[in-house]
This record gives sequence, C-alpha cells and structure tokens, in this order.
Amino acid sequence: MTAPAVLLGLDIGTSSTKAVALREDGRILARATREYPIHTPKPGWAEQDPEWWYRAAVLTLGQVLGESGVEPGAVRGLSFSGQMHGTVILGEDLRPLRPAIIWADQRSAPQVGRLKRQLGLARMLQWTANALNAGFMGATLAWLAEEEPETFRRARWVLLPKDYVRLRLTGEIACEVSDASSSAVFDTAKRRWSQEMLAAVGVPPNLMPKVVESGQVAGAITKQAGEQTGLPVGTPVVAGGGDQPVAALGSGAIGPDTLLATVGTGGQLFATIDSPMVDSQARVHTFCHCVPRKWHLLGATLCAGLSLRWLRGLLRTVASDLEYGELEALAAQAPPGSEGLLFCPYLLGERTPHLDPDATGAFVGLTLRHGLGHIVRAIMEGVAFSLRDGLEVFRELKVQPQRAIASGGGGRSPLWRQILADVLGLELALGEGEEQAAAGAAMLAGIGTGVYANAQEACARVVRLGEGVEPSGNAPAYAEPYQQFRKCYPALRSLRQ
Repeated sequence: MTAPAVLLGLDIGTSSTKAVALREDGRILARATREYPIHTPKPGWAEQDPEWWYRAAVLTLGQVLGESGVEPGAVRGLSFSGQMHGTVILGEDLRPLRPAIIWADQRSAPQVGRLKRQLGLARMLQWTANALNAGFMGATLAWLAEEEPETFRRARWVLLPKDYVRLRLTGEIACEVSDASSSAVFDTAKRRWSQEMLAAVGVPPNLMPKVVESGQVAGAITKQAGEQTGLPVGTPVVAGGGDQPVAALGSGAIGPDTLLATVGTGGQLFATIDSPMVDSQARVHTFCHCVPRKWHLLGATLCAGLSLRWLRGLLRTVASDLEYGELEALAAQAPPGSEGLLFCPYLLGERTPHLDPDATGAFVGLTLRHGLGHIVRAIMEGVAFSLRDGLEVFRELKVQPQRAIASGGGGRSPLWRQILADVLGLELALGEGEEQAAAGAAMLAGIGTGVYANAQEACARVVRLGEGVEPSGNAPAYAEPYQQFRKCYPALRSLRQ
C-alpha cells in the first residue's frame, strides 16, 4: 500500500512565519512558528529584513520535518502563503539593496496622491482593476524612484515577500498572479503586468519577474537550501499565493456562494468570482485567485481584532489583567446594539468601503449607562458593521454569497461569530484548525505536484468545517444600529475638513 503523500506549507506572515506538514487526507502532522519584528525607523514607516523571513522559513521547515516523523523523501512538494503588497529590491547579485517595505508602510502617501490626480481613478481601474494605495508595491516603487534614486538605479529585480523566500530556496526568480495582482501595477483581468501602469509609476518592465499561476511548479530545492532545511535536493516548490486567497483555499471558500469572513488583526471579506469585476468607486479590491481562471473581491477592515487588543492594552495600563475570554463574557451581558453605543474601527485609517488612510476611530453615543461590557460588545459589533459595509458593496456588484466561513481569532469567539452571523445575515461555519493559510499553501503544493487534480478535489479531501451558526433572533435588533453606523464616517470626516 502506498504511503499517503506529505505536503509542506509555509505562511510568510507579517509577524511570524508558520509551517505545517500536511498529510494528503487533511491531517496536520506538525506545525511550527517563528516570530520576527516590524522595524519602524520613522513614523508611518514599516520595514522588515528579508533575511528574517528566510531564517524563519528554514527553522520552521526543519522543525516540522523533525516533529512529523516523516522521512524527508516522503515530502511531495512545498508551497507558500505570503503577506501581500510588500516590496523587496534586489541588486544584480540577488541580494536585497535595502530592507523590505511592507504593506503597513504609509510613506508613499504623497506619491499616491500625485498619481491619483495625474491619472484619475477611472484610468487606474481600467489598467489594473484597483486603486493605488500606500504600502502597495506600485506606490512604494514610486517613492523609491523619487526618494532613494540611487537604490532604484541599482535595482535589478523587484519581488513580493514570499517570492524572495522561494528564490532563496530554489534559485529561481518568479512571481504568481494572486500576489502580483495586489501590487497595483498588474493587469488583473489579463493576469500580466500592466505596461501602462508601470510606465505611469516610472518602473522599467525588466525589473518585474515572470508571472506564473499559483499552483504551478516554480523551482526545486537547491543543494544549499537542502542542507539548511533537511529537504532533499530537487523537492518541487510550487509558486504559492497571497495570504487571503490561500487562506480561502485552506478554508474551502472557493465557490461564488461562499464568503470567507476573517477577523484577525485586520478583518477581510473574500468572495470568489468567475470573471473580473470592478467597483467604479474602488471600495473593494479585485485580485486574481490562486485558483486558475478565478478572481476574487476583497473588502478590508484594517483594525478588527486589533481594536479589541487596543482596548485590552488600555485596561492593562490601569492594573486590570482581563483575558479575552473574560472580555467576551462581559460583552455577552450587554444587549445587541450595546444600548445605543457605536464603535467605528478606523484606528489605522480604513480601506473598505472608505479608502481613507486618515480616517479615525470613535465611540459614538457613550453615556454613564455604558459599562465595560457595552464597550467590548460595541467593538465587536463595529467590526461586524464594517465588514457588512463590504458585503453591501459585493451585493451591489451582484455577488450574492449564501453562506460564510469564519476565520481568524475573532472567528473562533462564539459571541463574535454569532454577532457576525446576525449582522451579515448569513450562516457562519468555522473551519477546523487554526492554520488555514499554511494548510492552503500545502494544498497548493499538492495541486502543483499532482496529489490533487484541482482545487475542488483538494478542498473535498482536506477541509473540515464545524457546525454553522445561523442568524439568531437578535438579527433584527441590528438593523437600526447598522444604519446609524453608516452615518458615522461622513460625520467624522466632516470634523477633519
């Protein structure tokens, strides 16, 4: 009897790299994590040393190989999920010329403003299906050309974060469609670099790597990488994808009827679509899926679980040491709607549906009647309302999901999951396990090496969902608070004008 194939997945995240060893039937044999910092040399800047990612990848791969007990030769392939939008600049020797500038970086805001004025939103959408944002590769390259011209002059290649790690493992330079489409210099509809947008930003096309599909083999483990990781030389390495589409694959959200609702540090709504569609107001992103001939809509709330972490941090400064479970218990005692208290989760600006890096958060309607439980519940509800804003844009675009899958730490909270189901008006299932992105990466490795015939078979064999949460009798109580929430952003914006 042939032993089950073993597949490796690497998730190159913003705060850590995670690795899993996945048996082809969906059983996770081992998992490992290595954390690293974000360097902020100036206000609004966010950088990381690409070597941190590679070192973390080597360590986590070695750990899962050791703990899984499988022979390295039994590994059929390796693939990736990765933080999106970031920029790694390489010289002729394929070494980084400077620290990577990642998605959270805001230094390119002046260049974004100038390019939007020069080009206009309609032209950007025509060329790439997306608006330019600070932190996106296209904006970062515009900043580099103006502010670090010598570095820009010496550049030979421009890579996204996970693609740099793949280069180190295989010696091959490539990019893939799902991550490339998040750069804002990529023709999302035609799945190739946008020559018009590259010219507008001032980027020579020869800086951009070749683009392959996410499930395509893009190299093999080199001798040096094999010595460092314990993997046999020649082990196939599949291109991989951006963290959101790969997490959707790992959660089984690859059909147009299923929404992926993630409440992690940020919040995301993800919907698979069969052909590219563009919101004329750029309230949501349109990116390529890691599944061939598929695209996806993405709505992003920048400060989801981070809002609750922010509150918990404030409480700790006044000698309270409440854990998240205790905060949830307090929130459960407050009624739906938090007795008129609203929270706008714009602590880091916002993307969907308000493309506004200067947006600010607020509690609205605070009275002496409100206690800590109301405040915690209002944060949970405010994040849910913000995600509902994204769902309403999806519906305007005629995308009508019938159910949702919850992901992220907030999705594992029973109360937050019920609030999401009530506010979104959808059944909300929870995937088993906590490493959907890394597991999705391993599934891509299986697709690329023939273990699975396609994404549908991979999901059928790997993904397990728990019992869904239906909208409860509290759902009607959110109708009026949601309408009040929608009025808050314009009012807050008017205070800044």
